[in-house]
Amino acid sequence: MLERYGHGGDLWTAAKTFGLSKDAFLDFSSNMNPLGPPNAAQIILRDRWRDIAAYPDPAVRELRAKLAAKYEIPAESILVGNGAAELIDLSVRLLQPGVTALARPSFSEYEEAVHKTDGAIYEIPLFAAHGFMLEETAAERALARSDLLFLGSPNNPTGRLLPPSVLERLAAADKPVIVDEAFIDFCPDEARLSMIRTAADSRHLTVIRSMTKFYSIPGLRLGFMVAHPDRIRLMRQQQVQWSVNTMAQLIGAAVLDDREFERRTHAWLAEERPWLIGKLTELGLLVTPSDTNYLLFSLKPLGITVQELQAEMGRRGVLIRDASRFPGLDSSYVRTAIRLREHNERLIRELGAAIGALTGSGKLAGRSTGGDAAAAQGSRMETGHMEPERPVPQGAAPALPFGSSRPREPVSPASQGATLMVQGTSSDAGKSLLATALCRILWQDGLRVAPFKSQNMSLNSYVTADGKEIGRAQGMQADACRVAATTDMNPILLKPKKDMVSQVVVHGKPLRDFDARTYREKYLPEAEAIVRDALARLRETYQVVVLEGAGSPAEVNLKDSDIVNMRLAGWADAPVVLVADIDRGGVFASLLGTMEIFTPEEQARVKGFIINKFRGDVSLLKPGLDWLEQRTGKPVLGVIPYLPDLELEDEDSASLDRKLAAGAIERGSVGRGTLLATDAEEAGSAGRLDLAVIRLPRLSNFTDIDPLLYESDVRLRYVGTAEELGQPDAVIIPGSKNTVDDLLFLRSTGLDQALAGHARRGGWIAGICAGYQMMGERLLDPELLESDRPETAGLGLFPAETVFKPDKQTVRAVGEARLFDGGGSDDAVPAYRISGYEIHMGRTRFLRPVKHPFYIAEEGGCQEAHPDGVVSDNGKLWGTYVHGILHNDDFRRAWLNAIRLGKGWEPLKAELRFQERREAAFDRLAAHVRNHLDMDRLYEMIDYSRQAKQSDKQIPSQEAIRCEYIREQAMPGRPE
Repeated sequence: MLERYGHGGDLWTAAKTFGLSKDAFLDFSSNMNPLGPPNAAQIILRDRWRDIAAYPDPAVRELRAKLAAKYEIPAESILVGNGAAELIDLSVRLLQPGVTALARPSFSEYEEAVHKTDGAIYEIPLFAAHGFMLEETAAERALARSDLLFLGSPNNPTGRLLPPSVLERLAAADKPVIVDEAFIDFCPDEARLSMIRTAADSRHLTVIRSMTKFYSIPGLRLGFMVAHPDRIRLMRQQQVQWSVNTMAQLIGAAVLDDREFERRTHAWLAEERPWLIGKLTELGLLVTPSDTNYLLFSLKPLGITVQELQAEMGRRGVLIRDASRFPGLDSSYVRTAIRLREHNERLIRELGAAIGALTGSGKLAGRSTGGDAAAAQGSRMETGHMEPERPVPQGAAPALPFGSSRPREPVSPASQGATLMVQGTSSDAGKSLLATALCRILWQDGLRVAPFKSQNMSLNSYVTADGKEIGRAQGMQADACRVAATTDMNPILLKPKKDMVSQVVVHGKPLRDFDARTYREKYLPEAEAIVRDALARLRETYQVVVLEGAGSPAEVNLKDSDIVNMRLAGWADAPVVLVADIDRGGVFASLLGTMEIFTPEEQARVKGFIINKFRGDVSLLKPGLDWLEQRTGKPVLGVIPYLPDLELEDEDSASLDRKLAAGAIERGSVGRGTLLATDAEEAGSAGRLDLAVIRLPRLSNFTDIDPLLYESDVRLRYVGTAEELGQPDAVIIPGSKNTVDDLLFLRSTGLDQALAGHARRGGWIAGICAGYQMMGERLLDPELLESDRPETAGLGLFPAETVFKPDKQTVRAVGEARLFDGGGSDDAVPAYRISGYEIHMGRTRFLRPVKHPFYIAEEGGCQEAHPDGVVSDNGKLWGTYVHGILHNDDFRRAWLNAIRLGKGWEPLKAELRFQERREAAFDRLAAHVRNHLDMDRLYEMIDYSRQAKQSDKQIPSQEAIRCEYIREQAMPGRPE
């Protein structure tokens, strides 16, 4: 029995039972926040450890003051304790009730506290058929027949909140009531659901809260209670002196300030809970609705017991909670925590295998009935209804689709942000940059604005602050808005892997690979709910959301399942501006043809046209503009001249192909090199380093190279064959969406041998992510995730091998680099602060001792820095998983200077500040579009008055804001 002490999370008992190390288990039996502890806990433990030499504050004044400020209650109404367990025991001991009413099922420590005072229990049964919700009539009866009513909200183990009608009755009760809100802070609308403020003034109501669950600090034991000051004084007299230790007090006060941790937690749970409910339902389990970070489910449809399943799972290294130990539940019930996606995926895999072993077949019994019933219950739970529920017919509602989150109560249109949608008559019409410009313009004019693109296809990714992957364009647009990017801004990302097959990333995490037909026919219907929900959340937060379409909205074969263009505009009730690229030719035909394909309703939604990338005298275009307006009845909102050398990153490698096809991009006055130069001697004679980038067919995150385009002493060129490579000063092997196939490309072109020869001659080579993996001795793909080859020989430049795993590593990283060793000790090598991000499915291990040039940690994480990458003995070959490594100005210049010194050239100072240049590019783009766009009409479209908004808010100067933002961008871990 794993719960021999009445709780989950007993790793010592699990280790003894199953013969494994206690560190070998994945623990779903206790319900801690997997994102924690917050970084503040690490800082306190590191910086304040000497404080343990003094007694803790017996009145816990600092933490009580923080809690009082957070919940807007008097500090005199708060008592802090050694976890919620101490406060539960203390409350019952003080009240000495003869009869205590408890829900069945509920947390066992309530009953244990009552038994210690020789009290009796009045049971309030909660029924599975009613979703384990407490009904008001049952609460009324319990109040009449007891001296104390002790309830959990959310209930443990069911995860159900008390309905509003019950909360109102408890607030008006005339006898003691204790409400345990240990998990309520996992609810985003905690302020509305909690009874803390009522308890602070009430003479009969007590609220108990835990801080260990949400902040994941159970080892510290920390909780608090809120009640009338008179009751708190009596409680304090009964409390053991110094029950709250110094570290608990300091860390408790520190974590309360971490609002970003709260936001990340709520975003994580909104995504993971419906996903896990859906997966459990697919296994044939009956899942109970939940309002918090754990789930209760029944094994009845499968005909097995929780004890059998717990033993089978324990042998597989996964711990689940035997919920039959909660009075009121039978041996079919299991409680499981909700953890991170990779952990949840392992839970589902092991559950499937364990159930298959226990039922004697790979096919699960009861899948149809149990799945439908659980889906119905799961769907009801996610509506957030608090009133008592009635039994729901089987199959009443489908499970929520992957990546969707809790639907909200209907929001009145007046409380939703305005919308504006940019669509194009074709791909590459300039939608992304125009949306970026509008984002910056609206921000400059004082509005809270955010970007949105429901579905993006790109190999150029951006990692959000919480370690999720979205399209680069939406990350850039969020930067233009001066807001943190979230997956709501790009809920679905398609990453092409090979012809007609893409990896589908939903809310920042990979779902699976789909071919085009299957994705369109099977997944798009589910994607609609994900898209609409993400957009609704943005509109609740921002005053304006700028939507970007994809491709052309006039693809008649795709319109019936469209989630990116006109159907999306309808869901958002968004006015549409239609953009056409005049540089392609046929601009009037493309605009008129698109309008002709639209339905009358879609035509009405288009509010005007923008003609983009114009070169020449606009007066010569005037007759055509007049004709277009007369023919369509729609105004031309602007003719945007072509803006050269913008210096903002491109969305995908197709733009790189267009630049290469164009021949050259030369800007000698600021040192920007041509992309097509092939003569290293020519570069050297001009005082420039010749840097060659391997043009991989599946090149991804090519913006890693962007800063080199603006270095005054660099000529950059992309090469695809050994002949093109020549003898450069340095070679960069960039990232790839398919490492194995692109490594085979190196072999087919002879580039593998050319790179080996370059290394033998003492040449410089840098590998980033996939390029780093290719530089090792072999690539191992035992699950055939990347290709159909279980093993592929690498370039052999490093003693390393990479194994591909199904879970993708996506984090923002911060750390330092000690790369350019002149032969001395590490201490003599300068350390450069670096930041960037990781996106990879491979894990690299070393076959012999190597030197690691980078030490990095997850931004905002609590783990210590770990080594990354490898560097050769001569310092000329190096690799790293950190995308954006060359965006670190001082590191980039140090690398270039090391190459210069090798050529006998003098080093140069680090003059290029790439982020400052990028910010200036945003403002340049905004000014350019503003000068050529009818902004008054645009504001009429979104129903905002610029003058009113600007008068509402004191807007600092653009220079002041730019300086502030650049400081923010320089913070560790920020992808450029």
